[in-house]
Amino acid sequence: MNWSILIIFSIAAIALVVFLIKRNTKDEKVFEDQMNNDYHKSKAEEGDAEIDEVMK
Repeated sequence: MNWSILIIFSIAAIALVVFLIKRNTKDEKVFEDQMNNDYHKSKAEEGDAEIDEVMK
């Protein structure tokens, strides 16, 4: 078997695995930030006053 082709293929496969791992961790952080910011907060957390409280 041709060792130069085997070495090039191995380096390319390792580079692909490293690239996919880095991309996955980046996408995971973006997804986590998106999920944390997408849900509706309760009125107490938003700081909104109820209509009854304003009228008092």
